[in-house]
Amino acid sequence: MKRLFRLFLCLALLSGTAACSDDEVSQNLIVINGGEHFLSLDGLARAGKISVLAPAPWRVTKAAGDTWFRLSATEGPAGYSEVELSLDENPGAARSAQLAFACGDAIVPFRLSQGALSAGYDSPDYYFYVTFGTMPTLYAGIHLLSHDKPGYVFYSRSKTFDPAEFPARAEVTTAADRTADATQAEMEAMAREMKRRILEINSADPTAVFGLYVDDLRCRIGYDWFVAQGIDSARVKVSMLSDGTGTYNNFYNYFGDAATAEQNWESYASEVEALDWNHGGRYPETRSLPEFESYTWPYFLSTRPDYRLVVQDGSLLESSCPFITEKLGEMEIESIQPYEMLSALPESARKRFYDMAGFDYDEFAALFDASPKKNLVIIGTSHGSEESARQQRDYVARIVEQYGEGYDIFFKPHPADTSSAGYETEFPGLTLLPGQMPFEIFVWALIDRVDMIGGYPSTVFLTVPLDKVRFIFAANAESMARPLNILFRDATDVEWMQ
Repeated sequence: MKRLFRLFLCLALLSGTAACSDDEVSQNLIVINGGEHFLSLDGLARAGKISVLAPAPWRVTKAAGDTWFRLSATEGPAGYSEVELSLDENPGAARSAQLAFACGDAIVPFRLSQGALSAGYDSPDYYFYVTFGTMPTLYAGIHLLSHDKPGYVFYSRSKTFDPAEFPARAEVTTAADRTADATQAEMEAMAREMKRRILEINSADPTAVFGLYVDDLRCRIGYDWFVAQGIDSARVKVSMLSDGTGTYNNFYNYFGDAATAEQNWESYASEVEALDWNHGGRYPETRSLPEFESYTWPYFLSTRPDYRLVVQDGSLLESSCPFITEKLGEMEIESIQPYEMLSALPESARKRFYDMAGFDYDEFAALFDASPKKNLVIIGTSHGSEESARQQRDYVARIVEQYGEGYDIFFKPHPADTSSAGYETEFPGLTLLPGQMPFEIFVWALIDRVDMIGGYPSTVFLTVPLDKVRFIFAANAESMARPLNILFRDATDVEWMQ
């Protein structure tokens, strides 16, 4: 039997596989599962089926040692028929089996795979990183350097990283024009190539576990690229990366009002649950919006197996609705700061990250270490009027007067701000940082050297230790945009300046 089975497989490799069309069936070809060459199922004990379309009687053979699944029939008549499939629960590692369907002179190989019950977010064999916002791209870049597995990377904001500085195990795609974001055509081409690559990997490694790191606002990619192509969802570990304030603001907009929160949750849940998550073959993709948008889905998805929401601070997701409070307890939320992820990397990996981002760590570390004083960083803003520019200058003058004796003061201008160009002359002892510098990376990399930070309300405050934020140019916490208003409402050590 083993010799016959091996013969079937060798013949199959020579003869190729069948596609599904009436013309091909008439040419004495056998079509399995509508032209699919594999069936991917989770680790639970379950039943399924395999469809067969054949122009003549057919037979199927499996290896004698594959006892973890059973087929209701090993042969069948011409035309359409179905083979019932039953699987035992998988107590160990992922497993797969090769079947050989024969009809006349045609032999078609068919791969059956079953995932492991215990696979977690740190178990993937291949990682895919698909990001559109700056914050998710930075998260993805740090995570890529935390392991040694193959990575397939796309980021829309091409200026975030230099593709040439990624490790060799990463296959990187971004905009052809490095001064601009990826175009819609480039994103669509990238999606086609990524989906092709996923099927290629699955064909070569049918028990592979995939890790997907993607913006939470584009989380439908986890379904469209994997499940809709036949990959069982249990083999796809999806980390939905916070887009920054958008994650918290969307949650509040959808679920903050007790009058509509439960209805909204159920509506978004029904959209997700209408998809075929436990199918045995290809299923149509969702009707994705431009840039694969799925803003309303991540919160419910994080209650499903193998989906988690990665945020800076999960406590900033708030609602006055008891139903949503209960759902928050069901959501898989990982609160982790990028600077924590960065500091956990080996020194060589951190250096690689700085090279990817074009950040000269040694230069800025030397600036901070140039004197024995503590280091204070002021965050500036952009200006639409001379009054706004004058107000910023007054804030800076106040900080210099208040802290200049005990601190070296660094001012980070907004990239569009030109009014601060003369600050180093006007305020002796102040150092003007480059406006175009990747400021988040600057702060995360040197957080142990930053003793105090403050300035105009900024999303940077979401990603630094709160005890280092000591002054904010605002009237109070309530005057700031969500979620900064929640983050600082109980901050007793912040000096409010207006």
